[in-house]
Amino acid sequence: VFNSTELKDIEFIRSYYFNKIEDVRFSSSVGKYVGYTEPGLKYAEDWNKDTADLAAMKAQKETYCQHNIGIWYNNILTKSAPPTVRLRSMTPLSSHHPAMLV
Repeated sequence: VFNSTELKDIEFIRSYYFNKIEDVRFSSSVGKYVGYTEPGLKYAEDWNKDTADLAAMKAQKETYCQHNIGIWYNNILTKSAPPTVRLRSMTPLSSHHPAMLV
């Protein structure tokens, strides 16, 4: 999740789903796994005990996000299209006004 190119403004999230329901998530803002279902709570508890995995997940923010943010930022956030408007005059069906803009 990002809205700037600054690493401090980026949040790395990895979610795990089962049957379209999010069970567990790692968030770089929290710095650990968080469970959202009964199985997810068990997974999070076990995965948070693995300090090597937690360190690797925390490093993903820098290795994955920082590497790609320049590409994403230039391709997404810097693009804009000029607005367009199309006007037409028409006679209202039941009105005393002679015409209206649509």
